[in-house]
Amino acid sequence: MTLTLLRMRDVAARVGYSESKVYAMIRSGDFPRGRKMPMGGVRWSSEDVEAWIRKTYAESEEAGQ
Repeated sequence: MTLTLLRMRDVAARVGYSESKVYAMIRSGDFPRGRKMPMGGVRWSSEDVEAWIRKTYAESEEAGQ
């Protein structure tokens, strides 16, 4: 499997929140932190983002029962 690295704008689009909302969730510990890249910038693993989406979706299904 190929590892895909995402920029913040891609992360925000994938989870359906604004960039500022994602940053707020990172600060509160509700979203995984990105990793600083050696040449600058921060990137998120697509696997980490997808895992967060699955976890959040599962929790929302449980709350709806």
